[in-house]
Amino acid sequence: MTATQNTTLRGIGFMLVAVALWSPMMLLVKSLSADYTSFQILFIRTLVGLAVLAPMMRRSGFSLLKTSRFPLHLTRGVFACIGMLGLFIGIGAIPIAEVVSLSFTQPIFIFLLAAVLLGEKFSAVRVAAVIGGFAGVMIILRPGFTEIGFGAAMVLGGALAYACSNVCIKKLMTTDSVTATTIWVNLIMCPLAGIPAAIYWVPPTLPDLALLAGVGITGTAAIWFISRAYALADMSAVVPFDFLRLPILATAGWLWFSETPDIWTFAGAAVIFASTYALARDEARKRR
Repeated sequence: MTATQNTTLRGIGFMLVAVALWSPMMLLVKSLSADYTSFQILFIRTLVGLAVLAPMMRRSGFSLLKTSRFPLHLTRGVFACIGMLGLFIGIGAIPIAEVVSLSFTQPIFIFLLAAVLLGEKFSAVRVAAVIGGFAGVMIILRPGFTEIGFGAAMVLGGALAYACSNVCIKKLMTTDSVTATTIWVNLIMCPLAGIPAAIYWVPPTLPDLALLAGVGITGTAAIWFISRAYALADMSAVVPFDFLRLPILATAGWLWFSETPDIWTFAGAAVIFASTYALARDEARKRR
């Protein structure tokens, strides 16, 4: 096995671990959303995330947080907070399979924003993939046949906000480390979610507190493993394994929440996935 193949396999392994962590995080949020606001869930998730990251700060000291680009960190944190709130609100409002399917639009938004804001070239493949991605969204939502609900709108808005956050990360990575940007985003999201969470605070029971902590642990770890997967392997190699979240969570939603996704959700998700994969292949070809 060549060194490149070994690195790719490691990247795929990291993505599989990320899927194994991200899926239960979404199920925990679904379970908690009936009793707690998305602000409270996100606030506790960021507190736990900071606790998970604290050993890194202890080893490196506060020098790890030195940056000349705080405004960009702040912008990234605001977009990340909006993105996560959109995801959490959507999880509580619509079937989890639909949430996952619509969240797959995030890479398409990233490529679109990178072309507009960073001046990256828009090839024919990218144009076709972006059009295909939004066609997949239309298949899922079927405007004119069914009403586009609040939950779906929040998930799509969250995916767009996450894409804006990732464009900020792309610029931050030229000067700051992954660890520093991860700590900064949690530090910024904590008060953004904490202030409205305090207004609508519901004292959690001990079992629910454990579940809320689980959201923080699995969510923070999943983001770290996703970052490692994309750092080690081409996006085209790892994206297909991220798609495993759909059958896993669709099955879990059916078993635990009696949700039965329709055929349009899977059809639209397949179109979005194909578009995302085409973008990833084009990106890998361009890099080579």
